[in-house]
Amino acid sequence: MTFKTNALLLALILGAVASAADAGPSLAPSVSSADDADKTIFIKEGTHHVNVFANETVLFNVGDQHFAIKFDGVSKAYDLAKLAPAGVLNHKVRVYVAPSPTDREQGSP
Repeated sequence: MTFKTNALLLALILGAVASAADAGPSLAPSVSSADDADKTIFIKEGTHHVNVFANETVLFNVGDQHFAIKFDGVSKAYDLAKLAPAGVLNHKVRVYVAPSPTDREQGSP
């Protein structure tokens, strides 16, 4: 290999390592276990939005079905139907994620 080839290869490897280090953990909500739930929210026909905290695992009860979601990361709003198993919700419900009151890194007093 030539010096230019070695230098290019080294630059590509270092760039890949730096990108992987910057990526960090996923901040998207993820499916969790009902046993890990911090709280339970009952979704009814009249429920159009719910409030949760970041880093909280929530068990959602919809009729006789349930599912748990862990809300990692920053504040955001989500369409619960996109997080729920297919066919569980028959109307739109927004989930608003607030910073955790116990997490100083998220700016709580």
